[in-house]
Amino acid sequence: MKKFFLVITILLNFFGCSFFNQQYYQSAYKEYSDGNYQTALYYLDEIVKENDYVYDVYVLRSKVNLKLGNTEQAIKDIEKAILIHDGYESNFIYGKILFDNSDYKNSLYHFTKSIEQNNRFTEAYLNRAYTYYKINEFEKAIADYQKAYELDPNNSVPFVNIGFIYGLIGRNDLAIEYYSKAITLNPKDFNAYYNRAGEYLTQNKNQEALNDLLNASELDNRNTELLFLIAETRIKLKDYQNAFNDYTKILLIDSLNSLAYYQRGLVNIELKRDKAACDDFTKAGELGYFESYEQIKKHCTKKTPVKKKK
Repeated sequence: MKKFFLVITILLNFFGCSFFNQQYYQSAYKEYSDGNYQTALYYLDEIVKENDYVYDVYVLRSKVNLKLGNTEQAIKDIEKAILIHDGYESNFIYGKILFDNSDYKNSLYHFTKSIEQNNRFTEAYLNRAYTYYKINEFEKAIADYQKAYELDPNNSVPFVNIGFIYGLIGRNDLAIEYYSKAITLNPKDFNAYYNRAGEYLTQNKNQEALNDLLNASELDNRNTELLFLIAETRIKLKDYQNAFNDYTKILLIDSLNSLAYYQRGLVNIELKRDKAACDDFTKAGELGYFESYEQIKKHCTKKTPVKKKK
């Protein structure tokens, strides 16, 4: 009788998981993929009304609720999914929810469980590595990033993140080495160029840094933060004309950027363009960058000549 009862239980669970409105699920998945989260939620809620024991439905509904900002309901959904099937995907999602709520200890537990259930799940290694980084377990983080690279050797992200950790702990040469590996893997990795430039700047290798920053700019030519850094690096190299051009580019993107006017004014002083400098300082001041008035006093206020007594 025990064996018979066991078989019946398994069959009931199997059919409970299998028989549900597949058309509604497919519609929900499509709406989720298209960013129509409220519509996706409607379909999933309708399925649950008919059958509240479907793993895939609760996993997807947890993702939808996260997108809608319904964190508490997302947690309930993923906990229900784990009760139905304690699988690597549900543990991974739960780990991400906990991570986003800064519960690193429990997020590590679920990421680890996800890896134990599927030791070739790259995303779980990447997320566990980031969690280790957040709690300053740098060696464990690096080990997980290495594993993620082994599983996906065309992905430059693990090397970028390893480089970042090495830079953080002061091992700058190793940081540059890993950023270089990332660039070899993916010559269009913006973060690898940008971060390697930062390491070069700490070593006063300004030309190498500029080369990387310019490569990064080719990948994102409207990034004003990057353009500021390019201009600052050019100034270190005394390349004032191109620094002027960089600040001008910033102003073409953001015409109200007071700092760009101020910095361009300083560059104009170096280029002996006093009138242009004063125009820039005046504009910066009008936009609220009050430090510019010190420059106006210094460079733009005409001094009244002192008359000699007869």
